[in-house]
Amino acid sequence: MSGDNGDNGDARGIEREYGRRRALSISWWQITVDLVVGGNIVLQVTTNPYASRLWYVIVLVALVLARVVQTVLYRQRGRTIVNAQGITAHEALRTNTRTWQDIYDIRAELNANGRFERAQWTTYVYADDGRRTRLPYFDDWQLPDFHAELADLRAVSALHRGMDWELRPDTEDRIRRRARDRKVWGAVFLAAFIAALAAFVFLA
Repeated sequence: MSGDNGDNGDARGIEREYGRRRALSISWWQITVDLVVGGNIVLQVTTNPYASRLWYVIVLVALVLARVVQTVLYRQRGRTIVNAQGITAHEALRTNTRTWQDIYDIRAELNANGRFERAQWTTYVYADDGRRTRLPYFDDWQLPDFHAELADLRAVSALHRGMDWELRPDTEDRIRRRARDRKVWGAVFLAAFIAALAAFVFLA
């Protein structure tokens, strides 16, 4: 029930690696939309005679290119490694390691990007301060037996933590506060994106 490398035949082993086993979960229609938008922006940059209006177009081009680069890097670098020391999440640009003593919980959550990705469930590691880290490729798109794999990992890792998984009210409060903050910042980012898009459409 483990990831790419398996756990050497021991289904209760802690050594696991979860990597890409299927295509990325991002929907093809979203990739198509990104390419169409990016192509239109490039066209605007190369044909717009008004140099004073190109600044916002260049910014949008940079954002599209950054998204493409991030997707490529995630495809190449992304993986989740579990061992006796803890869990390491290799993302597109950074690596986040949590020791078992630092981990408060490992949770399956409904994917917030479910409308754009094939994965309906994904996995997060939570720290005592309420911060969470998404575990790359640990989802129900890459792992058909996702929930069974997660349950097995939680059972095995409890032995390495030296304690069972238990909820603590103060940590749960911190998790809820951070979830509210993410929603607020997400709304701010969306409003800023819509404003920039509107400026691009009406000023082009």
